Amino acid sequence: MGGVLARILYALVLAGILGVAAWISFSRFVLGKAEEVPDLTGKSVDEATALAAERGLRVVVDRSQEAFDAEIPVHRIRSQNPSAGMTVKAGQDLRVFLSLGPEIVRAPDLTGLTPRTASLSLTRQGLAEGVVSAVRLPGPPGVVGQGVVPGASAEPDTPVDVLVNRGAADVLYVMPDLIGRDFERVRLAFEARGFRLGGVKAQPYEGAAAGTILRQFPLAGSPVGLRDTLSFVVASPENAPG
Repeated sequence: MGGVLARILYALVLAGILGVAAWISFSRFVLGKAEEVPDLTGKSVDEATALAAERGLRVVVDRSQEAFDAEIPVHRIRSQNPSAGMTVKAGQDLRVFLSLGPEIVRAPDLTGLTPRTASLSLTRQGLAEGVVSAVRLPGPPGVVGQGVVPGASAEPDTPVDVLVNRGAADVLYVMPDLIGRDFERVRLAFEARGFRLGGVKAQPYEGAAAGTILRQFPLAGSPVGLRDTLSFVVASPENAPG
């Protein structure tokens, strides 16, 4: 009887010891030292690791959620989990996510494009249209200059100024009075200055030398440009004075 009682007492004591040990282990796990999570945003991994170690915490870099960030430089911490200010147990991991830095795009070559096409090209590239200025120069119309060199890197939504050539402006002259002048001399003089001569109609006119200008279009005093076509009626040889 005494042996049985002794074994029972031994079992109770052993159970008590194991229970106390389990409680101590549980208490250490649940009631471990609490630490406030530091703010690691913007810090390098080395800086964050050192700061976390001061509080008994560990930094784990998670590269699965790296992203571009206009504010956080490349390879710096963009975000973290748990968040700064939360309370955690010593020894817990702090998962951090790094920045890829500002997103960079390349400026397209806009040379020769119309203003509308150039604007669409900038939008597709992730850039914005800046100030559009116009000039009149010899040569075909279209974009002749841009504020960001083609192929250069720029941040998204950067405005790109555009210079557009509208083509050379027409220079206007005052049409002189050519009635009575020799058509061949007039033709040579006007063609030498870039004018285009159109229809020339011969018409009998008594007393006028052959080739004498009888009528002209445009009329004398009218504005005329290089794109205009000049037409004349001249005296035919039939009624030329003998």
